[in-house]
Amino acid sequence: MVTQDHDAYRRSQTMSQATLASIASELARIVGADRVWSGQQAQQRYPGDKSWLTIVHAHYGRPLNQPELAAAPETVEQVSDIMRLASRTKLPVTPLGGGSGVQGAANANLGGLLLDLSNLNRIREIDESSLTCTVECGMNIMAFDAELSKRGLTFTHDPASAEWASIGGAIAARGSGVLSTRYGNIQDHVLSLEVVLPDGQVAHLPAVPRHGAGPELSQLFVGSEGVLGIVTAARVKLQRQPKARRFSAIQFPSLAAGIAAGHEIMTTGLRPAVIRLYDAKSTALSLAKIVGSSFDSETMVLMVEGQHETLVDLESDTCRQICKAHGGRILDDQVGRLWWENRYDMSRPPHTPQLPQIWMTMDAVSDFRSIEGLYHGVTQAVAESIDPKWGLTVKTHLSHWFEWGAMIYSRVIVPRGPENLDEAVALHDQIVAAAARATLAAGGVINDHHGVGMRLAPHMAAQFGAGGMSLLQGVKSGLDPQGILCPGKLGLSCRVPV
Repeated sequence: MVTQDHDAYRRSQTMSQATLASIASELARIVGADRVWSGQQAQQRYPGDKSWLTIVHAHYGRPLNQPELAAAPETVEQVSDIMRLASRTKLPVTPLGGGSGVQGAANANLGGLLLDLSNLNRIREIDESSLTCTVECGMNIMAFDAELSKRGLTFTHDPASAEWASIGGAIAARGSGVLSTRYGNIQDHVLSLEVVLPDGQVAHLPAVPRHGAGPELSQLFVGSEGVLGIVTAARVKLQRQPKARRFSAIQFPSLAAGIAAGHEIMTTGLRPAVIRLYDAKSTALSLAKIVGSSFDSETMVLMVEGQHETLVDLESDTCRQICKAHGGRILDDQVGRLWWENRYDMSRPPHTPQLPQIWMTMDAVSDFRSIEGLYHGVTQAVAESIDPKWGLTVKTHLSHWFEWGAMIYSRVIVPRGPENLDEAVALHDQIVAAAARATLAAGGVINDHHGVGMRLAPHMAAQFGAGGMSLLQGVKSGLDPQGILCPGKLGLSCRVPV
C-alpha cells in the first residue's frame, strides 16, 4: 500500500521535534491549547476510519493513521489560519469528518496534521421558502435530520453511516444513501460550498448551481476527498417530510428479470425512493435476516413516497404492474415495511464482521447496456480472485438506480484471513484488483459512492487513463502547488519538496 513515491515524500517531510513543537504552539494560539494534540496523544485520539485496511493495520501495531499533530478548530476562520500556517511551514494536512469511511481516505498515513472538523457543527440558516439550508461540514447527518424534523423537513441523504458520518465527509467521498433513486447522491443535494483553499483563502462559491456564470466550481470539490480544498460549509437542498409511503416486495425468476423491471421503471419517468434488487445469495443471506423470512430467488424491495397520497398510490401501483409484466410475484407489503424498519441492521453488531475476517464492499456502476455484464463479470472475478481454500463469499444487490443505469454493491467476506499482516493485505489487494479489472472490462466505473481512499487509489490510473490523471494532477497542482493537502490520495503522485 506504500509506494516508493510515498516513502520519499515521508523522508523529505520529516520535521525536527523543535519545528513540530513550534507548529503545535502556533496551532494552540489559533484554536486553544486544549484542542491540539501531539505524537502518540494525537494517534491514540484519532485511530483512523472504519475501513478494514485501517482496522487490520492498527491490530498488528502498524497503524496507517500516523499524524504528528492533531487540531480541532471551531470556525472557518480558524481553519483558514491553520491552512496559512500549514502553507508557510509545508505541513501536510488531512481533514477528518465523522471517521465513518470504509476506504481509508481519512488516514494521515504520511504524517503531518490531522484536522478534526467535527466542531464545525452548526446550522447557519434554514430557508423554509426555498427549502435550503446552510450547514457546517462537521454536522452529523443523523443529528442534522433530527433538527430538520422539528420543522417538518428532512435531508434525504440517508446513508447507513448516518449516525457517524458528517455532512463534509459525505461531500468529500461523493456519498450516497438509501433514498438516492428518487433524490440523488450527495452531489444532487449540494447547491453551493464554502471551501478553504490550501493557501488559507476562503472561497464562497455561487449560491445556486449549474448556471451561466462559468464552470460549476462547487462540484469540483465533491468527491475530491480533501485533496483540493477543505469544505467547511454547504448550502444543501431539503425536502418536506413525506405524507405518504407505499412499500412493495417482489420476487423474480431471475436477476435479469428484476433488472429489466428496474430499467423500465427508471426509463419511463417513475421515481421510487428505493429500488433494491438482491441476487439469490444476498436474498438468502441478507434480506431474509433483515425481514425474518426465507426466500428462494432474487427479490426486489421497492418504496414510493411523496406529498400527494393519490400520486404515491398511482406510482406504486404502476411500478408493481411493471414488475408483474417482467415475471415478478408480489409479496406481502409487510416484507418491504420490515426491510425499511431494519434496513441498517446488517451494518451494526452482531452482523458487522470482525478480525481475523477480511471484509470489503466493492461497488461499481454502469449504464443499463452494461449492467448485467458488470454484475456477472465482477461477481465471477471476485469469487475466483483467490484460492478457494479461503472460503470467500460474495453477495450482491443493486441499490442505487439512475435514469441511465444502476450500480452493483458487492459485500465480500473471507471468513478467516492469514495471521500475517502483509499476507492478509496482499490477499485483500488481490480481491480488489480482480474486481477493478472486471469492472473496467465490463465498461463500468470502479466505485459508485464510497470514495477512493487507500483501497482504490492504485486503480485510479486505469480508471482515468493517462490524460485523465494528467488533468486531475493539473487541477491539484494549480490549487495546491506545495502538495500539502492529503498528499498521495486519489492516486496522485506526492510532490517531494526541493
